[in-house]
Amino acid sequence: MNRRVKIGNKRMAAWRLLWVVVWMMAVVTPIRAAEEQPVEVLPDSSNYVTASLLTISPTAQIYSVFGHVAMRMECPSHALDYVFSFETQTDVNGFLAFFAGKGRAAFVAVPTEAFLDDMRSLGRGVTQYTLNLTHHEKQQLWRLLDEDMVAGAQRKFNLLLNNCVSTAIYKMQMALIGEAWEWGEWTGVMTLNNGDLVRHNARRSPWAEFLFTTFLGTGYADHYDQELRLCPEVLPEVLSHARLVSLTDSASRPVLTDTPRQLLPATTSVQAPFVSPTVLLVSLLTLVLLLTAAEWLIGWHRLARWMDMLLLIAQTLAGSVLLYITVVSEIFGLLWNWYLIPLNPLPALIWAVGHKKAHFGRVYGFYCLVLLAFIALTPVMPQLDWTHQIAVAVLAVRCGSRYMQYNNHNHQKQ
Repeated sequence: MNRRVKIGNKRMAAWRLLWVVVWMMAVVTPIRAAEEQPVEVLPDSSNYVTASLLTISPTAQIYSVFGHVAMRMECPSHALDYVFSFETQTDVNGFLAFFAGKGRAAFVAVPTEAFLDDMRSLGRGVTQYTLNLTHHEKQQLWRLLDEDMVAGAQRKFNLLLNNCVSTAIYKMQMALIGEAWEWGEWTGVMTLNNGDLVRHNARRSPWAEFLFTTFLGTGYADHYDQELRLCPEVLPEVLSHARLVSLTDSASRPVLTDTPRQLLPATTSVQAPFVSPTVLLVSLLTLVLLLTAAEWLIGWHRLARWMDMLLLIAQTLAGSVLLYITVVSEIFGLLWNWYLIPLNPLPALIWAVGHKKAHFGRVYGFYCLVLLAFIALTPVMPQLDWTHQIAVAVLAVRCGSRYMQYNNHNHQKQ
């Protein structure tokens, strides 16, 4: 959900130091922007600090396919205007660290104009929603964001617990003084189970949808706490039904005030790539079927065996990654994943130990039956889908072919 920005440790440290200095100066003496006129503070101090929620449109990159959320804090009388954005690395190392369960994230304060310039260059739309907090709650929110930014990347980035949406909501709730946060009715896509909700939110990116549903495991059919399932696209609609309730007299008011304000229009649209997982896997299955036919009809045995070796390597690598993410990184929690049945390192281990034994061909037959049974379970297992099962069908075709060769060889001996 984070925006596409690379912020190294040195730059993040510099921003923190600069922000602390600027804030201390603002406390000691008012800061005036040379080109701006001072904004007079109203008697009730209602315009002293303005707190807003920003939603940023998604991009085609897998790390921002859900969009992004940030907090904008303004103090017009001191000419302060910053966007607090919950950031993690978006380069290759950051991508790998995320799936390894070791990705770190932190709030970064960026001048609003610089933030908008960055979003404008990427063609991303930005919409602002003003928060209906009291004067002291807005001050409290700013303090919490300051402290979090200065603390640095203390939390692991996680799609459920620590992401741009969950951290923004948490900060808003922590800033309340003598009030409670009450969510309204959950409707629309928020009634879907976890997996179907992920599919909806990632619908613009078939590769993101494919990867996230692969790793979701049995959590696919569950309904996690609603606050952990929010994404930038649906957040404004959900917040429009939320209210702040006084703990003393039960009086309430909406979380959002005024009408949304579009700061930047989206100038680029997310287009699904032609080479989707379905296209790629159907092409692979077609190639394997043609190669298997050539193996039986014109004797292309050596080429078929090379294909089997490549498939075994790919299955082992994919299975090892899936096993690691499921058991070690736990980016979706420690849950059983049904795709560990066709994708795991065990077939490679069995092949390495016993492929030279006389009756090893029976293993191919047994494994082919396991794969076919797994495919047959697709309509009744929520996590399973036909796109993933195309890959399973590829393995089943080759295992079936190897088993039939084993049977033919035995019959010829007899």
